[in-house]
Amino acid sequence: MNSQIINDVNKQSKHKSNQNSAIIKSVIYSLFSPLLIGILIGLYYVFTLENATSQIFFTILMTAISNAHIVGLTMGCFVVPGYLLLYKLNKITYWAILTIALLGGALFSFIFSASGGMIFLVNTLMALSSAGIFLNCLRRLTN
Repeated sequence: MNSQIINDVNKQSKHKSNQNSAIIKSVIYSLFSPLLIGILIGLYYVFTLENATSQIFFTILMTAISNAHIVGLTMGCFVVPGYLLLYKLNKITYWAILTIALLGGALFSFIFSASGGMIFLVNTLMALSSAGIFLNCLRRLTN
C-alpha cells in the first residue's frame, strides 16, 4: 500500500517537472517573436516601397528588437501567470490566453513605449504572436 502511494507521488512529481520544463522552453521560444515580427514587417516595406534600401529593413528590425522588453514583461506578468491560473482551474482555452496577451501587450506598450500609432499596434502584435508561439510550443512539448 505504501509503495503504491510513493509510486503515485513520484509519477506526479515527474509530470510536474516535465510540465515546468515545457513551460520554460515555450517561454524561451516565444521571445523570438520580436525578431519574427521585425523581419516580416521589414520585408514588407522593402518589397512594397519603390526606393527601399536595406537600411529600412534593419531600422524596422532594430526597432522591433528594441521593444522586445514589452514581450518579456507581457509573458512574465500576464501570460504565464494566466496560463498557470487557468491550468489550476482546468479551464485553459487558447482565446483566453491570447486575450490576456493582447491586453498585457497593449498595457505595457502604452506605459513604456507609445500611447498610440503604428508602434503601439506592432508592440501589441508582438505580444499576441509571442503568446501564440508559447501555446503552440507548449502543445507540442506536452504531447
